[in-house]
Amino acid sequence: MGLLDAKAIVVTGGAGVLGSAYCAALARAGARVLVNDLRVEEARRVASEIREAGGEAIADGSRVETWEGGERIIGACLEGFGRLDGLITSAHRTLTAPLWEMTEKDLDRTLDVHVKGHFACAHFAARIMREQRSGSILTVSSRALNGLPGGSSYAAAKGAIMSATFSWALELAPSGVRVNCINPAAMLDAGEPARHMKWHWDFKVDSPGWDEPVPAAETVAPLAVYLMSDETAWVTGQVLFLSGDTLALLRHPREERFAFRPDGWSLDDLRAHFRETVGDQLEMPGMLPNRYRWYDGVG
Repeated sequence: MGLLDAKAIVVTGGAGVLGSAYCAALARAGARVLVNDLRVEEARRVASEIREAGGEAIADGSRVETWEGGERIIGACLEGFGRLDGLITSAHRTLTAPLWEMTEKDLDRTLDVHVKGHFACAHFAARIMREQRSGSILTVSSRALNGLPGGSSYAAAKGAIMSATFSWALELAPSGVRVNCINPAAMLDAGEPARHMKWHWDFKVDSPGWDEPVPAAETVAPLAVYLMSDETAWVTGQVLFLSGDTLALLRHPREERFAFRPDGWSLDDLRAHFRETVGDQLEMPGMLPNRYRWYDGVG
């Protein structure tokens, strides 16, 4: 018996590095998988590999970034497997450039796939899951939401996905439907992958750079399987990280590091006390755990 026996699960971007790892792991756990990817031949290859290994899978080449495409993707799962139990929104497209060089077209294409693509597929999945009063939606964000120089459109899209996850979890919980988010880190290029997630363990001023080895996509996949299973019927509205040896829960955005003045904060008060109160605890943006480095001025 597999943890996901007979469940029908859609994976968008299913031919990508992360998406194909999710598809393979879901199938090994007994799920029937719809592998969606715009690169339909690659989607067919992933589905074929799953079938050759004894699993069930079908391929779909619909685009995620339109309402019509989202409806076709969910409809293909219903037609192929007769039901829908899960959706993993892993479709990915990124056009990077610094703010002063990006074009409107590049921005639109990134936001369409990442933000509208999540909404379009989740919209039609939620309709089915609310009616059957069960199901699990797993969005895919990125550590880039903390700040990615030259990739602000991608980072902004991933931040939007995380925020949407919180809202959808609140909306769908009364119907027995769960919505969570994976915030993965995985090797995207060929090479010998690491198991140790060094970025998260070595909290030093001279923390490692962007070229540190990152664990393989396969190390992220068990979390997708677990969150699709009935064993996590009690988990919703959470953002989780798994890569190699590191499992982590992301904190929800909250006001913290408070400073109070009974009569409110005037401009003079802020000028006099900002640095010694909340300003003494500023955080460095970005994915690396550096200490704040601009106390002497930006630039």
